[in-house]
Amino acid sequence: MNDLPYVYAALLDVLGYRDRLSRDRTSGTLAFKDVLESSLRCLASVNDAEFPHQAISDTIILTCADRGRLKEFLNVLRDVQVSFLVNGLFLRGGVTFQQHFRSGAITYSPAYAGAHQLESQLAIYPRIVVDHNIVAMFESSDDIEQLKASRLLCECNGVFFLNICDETNWQMLYDQARSLYRADAKGMQRNEGVFSKHLWFQEYLLSSPHARSLADRYMPAVRVWDS
Repeated sequence: MNDLPYVYAALLDVLGYRDRLSRDRTSGTLAFKDVLESSLRCLASVNDAEFPHQAISDTIILTCADRGRLKEFLNVLRDVQVSFLVNGLFLRGGVTFQQHFRSGAITYSPAYAGAHQLESQLAIYPRIVVDHNIVAMFESSDDIEQLKASRLLCECNGVFFLNICDETNWQMLYDQARSLYRADAKGMQRNEGVFSKHLWFQEYLLSSPHARSLADRYMPAVRVWDS
């Protein structure tokens, strides 16, 4: 166990996957397959030797064996999350740095298990959570200032997650998230799980330093029922 290599591992989950499959079955189309293919084209130019990746059903797994390339790895994940949002899909995921072994058909990976635990238990919303142990690892090195300067991480309530917003793409992300909410609005009535994910993402966008001052909250406010 002690001689197994460590890798960064990311496990990403496509939110709403089963619902979209159901829509295809009902309509007799392959529309969702086309959306997935379009979303994953962002990985076409990613070197699989440097950042191995695979997509299985509603799960996307990516790894990086070079400890010094965290920023590059996070940028790949950022591109994936943005690509899926552009195609009308939210992602949720986790990133960890743990031991990993893969040879042929055999995979033994505490890294995969750790990333899955972050995705399923901590991410909750459409975000990619980065294990706090990764941040702690960088805080004990000279690379911490470079990581901070990259502005690739956000923190809220002690949870670190990938920041996908910058000055050039904020408006596009806002427009895409608003369109996705409007497309889902009717079907999410009394579905607080789905509603909360859209609400969290709206607040994330509006809390960004790149948010436009006149940007509206596109989701309904709480109102007193008086009629």
